[in-house]
Amino acid sequence: MGRKRTKSGKIRLTEVAKLAGVSPITASRFFRNPDALSLNKRERVDSAVKELGYVPNLAARALASHRTEVIGVVIPSLTNSVFADVLRGVYDSSEQSRYSIQLANTRYSILQEEKLLRLFRAQKPAGLIVTGINQTAESRAVLESMDCPVAQIMEIGDSPVDMMVGFSHYDASFAAISHILEQGYRRIGFLGARNKAVGAPPIKNLGLAKAVAKPK
Repeated sequence: MGRKRTKSGKIRLTEVAKLAGVSPITASRFFRNPDALSLNKRERVDSAVKELGYVPNLAARALASHRTEVIGVVIPSLTNSVFADVLRGVYDSSEQSRYSIQLANTRYSILQEEKLLRLFRAQKPAGLIVTGINQTAESRAVLESMDCPVAQIMEIGDSPVDMMVGFSHYDASFAAISHILEQGYRRIGFLGARNKAVGAPPIKNLGLAKAVAKPK
């Protein structure tokens, strides 16, 4: 005799709770905050979930909690090795948590970034990681309207949306070029990646220009 299903063919959370011998609230808490349950209850609910093949309704949970258990990550490139290290850190940090990572690639397009940020806002993520601090006014407005923590990475500045993780490319380039000038060198070359984004020049270039232009 097969297990009883609803008309839609889906297993309900109440069925999981009944098989595990816990209340529906406890079964729900297993998905929202498993650490709040004792090891015995976690194991019983986990066993019932696997036996019944229960799949939680993430959309319904998002409506109830006003957030999904997804962390959005917005980067400009999948081929730049710098971002491979960033993603490794993101995945390593989230591996033991209940959160999943949703990755988005802007391909250095400010219009694509605006589009992706609006999409993430509609999906109600638990958090958002976005590369850089030179967002357009539209992207900045979307980030400021997000109902979740927002981390801007790879650069720091004076006006964070929420929090920043990185270092000042402006200060770094200024210090490096100033040191070279102090050593007596005057014919200085700069080799860097082509900036594909439309808008302001890279912050590091501004630091370089200021160092070269300062009084000797």
